Amino acid sequence: MRTYHLPTLFGLTTTIAVCAPLSVQAATFNFDLLQNISSRPKDSAYTLSLLGNPSENQGYSAFLNPDPSALDFGHRDISLNASGNGAPYYVTGRQASPEQPPSGATRASTVTGIAGFPTLSNFLTSNGIAFSNLGFSLGQKSDRSFTKTWNLGEDKLGQDWFASPNSNIEERIYKANPDDVEVFLSYGTTKIVNFGYSNLYSVLDYGATTQVSDDIDIAFTDPIKATKVVGLDPFADTLANAFLQDVAAAGGGVQVVIEDQDVDDTNITQGNGFVVINLKLLGTLRAVSIPEPSSVLSLLMIGVLSAIAYRKKWKSQRESSI
Repeated sequence: MRTYHLPTLFGLTTTIAVCAPLSVQAATFNFDLLQNISSRPKDSAYTLSLLGNPSENQGYSAFLNPDPSALDFGHRDISLNASGNGAPYYVTGRQASPEQPPSGATRASTVTGIAGFPTLSNFLTSNGIAFSNLGFSLGQKSDRSFTKTWNLGEDKLGQDWFASPNSNIEERIYKANPDDVEVFLSYGTTKIVNFGYSNLYSVLDYGATTQVSDDIDIAFTDPIKATKVVGLDPFADTLANAFLQDVAAAGGGVQVVIEDQDVDDTNITQGNGFVVINLKLLGTLRAVSIPEPSSVLSLLMIGVLSAIAYRKKWKSQRESSI
């Protein structure tokens, strides 16, 4: 582990612990270990592989207020075997990063492969278009403040995040006002499909040691709807229709799943009063079914009851230790 000192940021000394990237062996996270997040990634035969590297001006940005007394500083790690990096308060796509000078990024990730999606694949092949022309992005809308992106809200243990010194699993729920953020698919720099709102669920498995080499970082959305952007030119309109036709065949929704087992959080910069960590976005966009309203209500109730039980358990543990 290396510790970076950033004395020039905003006229104060800020210390951020970051871990050097190490090669790791693939591991699979057991989602049965989650006790508070009821949503789960869904398997799908229709997937778009996504990759956004900070070195290529893509990825996503986690950022925070450098003042430890500020609400939007984030929180300290308390989980078993946590690396000590802490939890940044905000998350956005690289194209919406607060870094200065501006990155000039136009997307968070590029489509690097396609499985399934026969209509979309045939359209791209017939027109001689590489799937790398397709991009995925998320973040606050361009006319909104950086602070309107997904964030940890009140950043309360047992409400916005869940962790324990006795468990190596941490669960975080990033939320935003649906009108302030956007998730979309693009062709070149043109938005062609908008996706609905979802919380961003972040799950960290700190492994059997404090070394980052056995950590697993996962983030995912709920299944969300996909709609075509209005006013597209004929070519982009047909491209969007091809994508949406395959989504409809697979159940009518999409889900974004990000999983990185070789985390490099050494790309640290600043801008607009924030410390910014630019991270790789590696994952998939999956065409999936959207649960019926009754199923959504059941999952919501399970999540609420789990959170209440967790807060009671945490309170009991604290009282017994006093």
